[in-house]
Amino acid sequence: MNASAPEIDKDLLREHLAELSEYEAALTDHLYESLFARLPDAEELFGTYSRANQQRMMSETLAAVLNMLDQEPWLGEYVHAMGSRHQFSYETPAEMYPPYAEALIEALAAVSGSAWTAALERSWKAALDQVNDMMIAGYVPTSH
Repeated sequence: MNASAPEIDKDLLREHLAELSEYEAALTDHLYESLFARLPDAEELFGTYSRANQQRMMSETLAAVLNMLDQEPWLGEYVHAMGSRHQFSYETPAEMYPPYAEALIEALAAVSGSAWTAALERSWKAALDQVNDMMIAGYVPTSH
C-alpha cells in the first residue's frame, strides 16, 4: 500500500460488519440490483447464480475484507487464488471489480440507512480497493 492510500478504520469496519450480519439477504439484493443497473452485462456473469450463491459470493468478499483487517498471513495467497479462479472458472474480467465494489458500497449504504457515514464510505472503499488489487494480482496475463 502506498503512502497516499486512504487509511482503513479497521475497528469501524469490524463493528459495521457485525451490525450488518442480520441483513445479508437485503444486502445481497441491493448489491446485485445496483451492479446490474450499472453494468447490465454483469447479469450474464452473475445472474445465472441462485440467490444463495450470490449471497455466498458477497459473503466471500466481506470475509476477505475482514481477514485483511486481521492481517491474516495466508490471505494474500488465498485471494490471489480466488482471483485466478474468477479469471478462468468464471471468466470475470478484471474491469468488473471496480463496479462490483461501487455497487457493494451503495448496497452497504442502503442497508445501513442513517448509520452510514463518510468515514464508513472511505474505509469500505479503501478496503475493497485493497481486496480488488489482491484479486487482480492473481490474474495471469493471457495472449489475446
